[in-house]
Amino acid sequence: MAKRSSDKNTNYKRLFIAIEFEDSVKEHIYKFQKELKASIIGDIKWVEKENFHLTIRFLGETPESLIEDVKSILEEVSNYVYPFYISLEGFGAFPSLKSPRVLWIGIEEGLEELEKIFDFIEKRLVKKGLKKEDKPFSPHLTLGRVKDKDIKILKESSFSKQVVFVNSITLFESRLTSQGPIYTPIYKVSFGKK
Repeated sequence: MAKRSSDKNTNYKRLFIAIEFEDSVKEHIYKFQKELKASIIGDIKWVEKENFHLTIRFLGETPESLIEDVKSILEEVSNYVYPFYISLEGFGAFPSLKSPRVLWIGIEEGLEELEKIFDFIEKRLVKKGLKKEDKPFSPHLTLGRVKDKDIKILKESSFSKQVVFVNSITLFESRLTSQGPIYTPIYKVSFGKK
């Protein structure tokens, strides 16, 4: 999360950095999400199909004056990282399936590359004055957020392995609305530019 300035003239945007997925991958995830919906009783705010992504770093309310710096950091990382594969698989919850708050699909292959990207970006964001991330990096794809503590999972589910080619990273703006968040890509860079 960015530090809020006391300057009332500063404009802010709610930002995050993420890996986007192609529509075919989103469709595969959506089919699993539909199966999951049928096997869970409780109040859950499900992520919309068009919003599926893998967050690398949530920036939160960020001064617009820092957006160019964030773009530069993404340009740097694009020269440092080459395209790679990740595998989406499994199903879990934070903090646990017995007491779920966030339902997710896990990442198996590609963890080392994702951690390298996170570390690279994190160090540079902190140098630019953003607050250091206080939680350990735990890459996952969020399916839904649990609103009701008394949810019941009627049957065990597991997301069958989906291999995804990762060749870019995107800076998004997130606008919160009564219908749910709207994610708008601000800046996208491809990996392996050197």
